[in-house]
Amino acid sequence: MELTRTELKFLLTPDELVQLANQLPLVMTRDPHADPLTGEYTISSVYFDDLYCSRVGDKADGVEFHQKYRVRSYAGGPARLEYKTKVGNLTAKESIWLDDPMRDALLRADAEGVSRYANIRLMADVLVRMKLDDLRPAIVVDYLREAFTYPIGDVRVTFDKDVTAYLWESDPGFRRRVLEPQMTILEVKYTGVLPETLRKIIFFKNFQIVSYSKYYMGWILLNP
Repeated sequence: MELTRTELKFLLTPDELVQLANQLPLVMTRDPHADPLTGEYTISSVYFDDLYCSRVGDKADGVEFHQKYRVRSYAGGPARLEYKTKVGNLTAKESIWLDDPMRDALLRADAEGVSRYANIRLMADVLVRMKLDDLRPAIVVDYLREAFTYPIGDVRVTFDKDVTAYLWESDPGFRRRVLEPQMTILEVKYTGVLPETLRKIIFFKNFQIVSYSKYYMGWILLNP
């Protein structure tokens, strides 16, 4: 995949969040999937890793190139299999919709079940990783998201909060809070150049870019 999309992450204080949340709706469109009352929706992601926890190791070692597979649902809707690659701040993502048998085969790490869909390239890729590296579900990460879009540059700005995680094979009741309650993750994604109008609003302060992975932070908390 060609890495054409820029992704920047920052941590916001409550005051910074309020200022941005008040300004962005004036120039951006709220994500249509959001609850009309709260402006938010839930995201639930099952992250996959291999026998050696390579995704965690790469992050800990500061490896520039990252790749990950996850099964994700937005606002309780149908699941998707997503494959994301990242080099520095540049990213690319592929995804396919999953019907129930496809989703269940992936979540069971059932190579035979996944092989029934090997005519779909992304499923075939996962199948190879299952056979070679014992790729399987590792942890579940849930959070609330507020999102805004802008057509020029295909800009997407999101606020993620109430981030929690639990091990895939454990009870959801054992979930741990990944992000401090008062903090919010700001993600700014765009293709090409970020329009100056948005740049002035978003970067009203000299925010420091952070390398923040919900999967990595969740895994560290759950595997002390």
